[in-house]
Amino acid sequence: MTPTSGNPRLQRLILRIVALVSLIALPTIIAPRLAAEKLSWVMGFGQPPMTPLMLYMMAGGAAVFVSQAVLLWAISGDVIRYAPLIRLVAWIYLICGPLFLWIDSQAGVPKWWMVMDFAGCISGGAALLWACYSRHHP
Repeated sequence: MTPTSGNPRLQRLILRIVALVSLIALPTIIAPRLAAEKLSWVMGFGQPPMTPLMLYMMAGGAAVFVSQAVLLWAISGDVIRYAPLIRLVAWIYLICGPLFLWIDSQAGVPKWWMVMDFAGCISGGAALLWACYSRHHP
C-alpha cells in the first residue's frame, strides 16, 4: 500500500486537531510572565524566577508552538501534495515522545506532565502515521 492511499480526511482532521491544541500557547507569547506564574502554580513549583531568560524561553517556546500550528493547518489543506511532509511530521512526533520524556525527567516536572507530553506526542504521531497508511473507504 502506498502512503498516498491513506485516509486524506483523517490526516486533515488529525493535523487540524494538533494545530488547534498547539494554539493554546498563543497567550504565552503576549503575556509570558503571567503564563509562567500560572503554569508554575499548576505544577506546584510556586513563584518562578522572572529572569529575562525565563521570559524569553516562555515567549519563544510559545512562538514555536504557534508557528507549528500555522504550518500544520497549512499543510492540512492539501494532504496529497504534502504527503511526504506529513509522514515526516508523524515520525518527528514519535521521536519527540521519548525525547520529551527524557527532558521532563531531567527538568523534574510532575509525573502527570511527563505523561501528557509523552502520550500526546506518541498518540499524535501514531494516529497521523496510521492515517497516512490506512485504506480510505468513501
